[in-house]
Amino acid sequence: MADAPIRLKRRWLYIPFAVAAVIVAGYWLLWRAGAAEMKKGVADWVEDQRNAGFEVSHGALKAEGFPFFLRVHVATPEIAAPGVWRWRTERLTLDALPYDLNRLIFSVRSEQHVETADYGAWRVNADDFRFSIANDKARGWVFAMNVGDAHAVRDEDNANAAVEQLVFDLAPSAEDPAMLVLSLAAANIKAAAPDGAFRLNGVQTVMAATQTQALGDADRWRQAGGEFIINGFNAQLDEAKLSVAGTLSLDAARHPKGALKTEIVAPESFVKALSQLGLMSEEEADSAGAALTLAAIAGGGKISAPIEFNGGAAHLAGVKIFEMEN
Repeated sequence: MADAPIRLKRRWLYIPFAVAAVIVAGYWLLWRAGAAEMKKGVADWVEDQRNAGFEVSHGALKAEGFPFFLRVHVATPEIAAPGVWRWRTERLTLDALPYDLNRLIFSVRSEQHVETADYGAWRVNADDFRFSIANDKARGWVFAMNVGDAHAVRDEDNANAAVEQLVFDLAPSAEDPAMLVLSLAAANIKAAAPDGAFRLNGVQTVMAATQTQALGDADRWRQAGGEFIINGFNAQLDEAKLSVAGTLSLDAARHPKGALKTEIVAPESFVKALSQLGLMSEEEADSAGAALTLAAIAGGGKISAPIEFNGGAAHLAGVKIFEMEN
């Protein structure tokens, strides 16, 4: 009879293991359900894009990561807007928490191939290439991107571009769902082509666009009172520094109009960059750079004046810095 209480005590020792087994089994079922939901989400997204006119294809879907996270690999994904652009890679990875699918993280480690009608075919490689889409109670949704040590090369002429670090966030405003707010920071941006080269040490900006429900049509957006708000744009090129803030809209000819408060140190470097981007000729850049350098000297080493946009042209301190083609 004395053995009975001992056996009962031993049985109590097994209860925690039984509870743990139930928890693990429940978590496994939750993980499996999450994996199935992610795969279904991929299939639904593909169907939506096809219905919208895009070409989409992919290979096998494979889930892994139990128990710490939920990961789905998408083999050989490819998406295209026929005749406009095409993107493909060997593998796209989706990550999420099994118990919270409100935030999905996408990452690519294989070489990416991008083809565009206007800019040719490019090969892109990056040590870090991630973007995420998340639900947000205040703003509805948030899109975020992180890129590290990315390099792109164009097949036809070996034109190339690179960025050391890029952080990009886009989301509706919490106060106005029709306003999109973008924040961006990038370091060591470089580009080179047979006809020139361009670089920036760094750029940081916070911008917003209003009346985004009409953004697909420039005239409709203008008539709705759409504005492009630059809360701050800061760029650096060696010793040259540029800071811009203000609001722009569109005129009847779809050209930007408005004025941007500007402070610029060593303006000649930025004027040359505009020339390298094809916004002005070398002769125009030399003339504008010389005039703005004199204005900066007169201003104690910097220019503090608005960039004025009117009639398709932009002027800084009375000097035309670029003009849009009609």
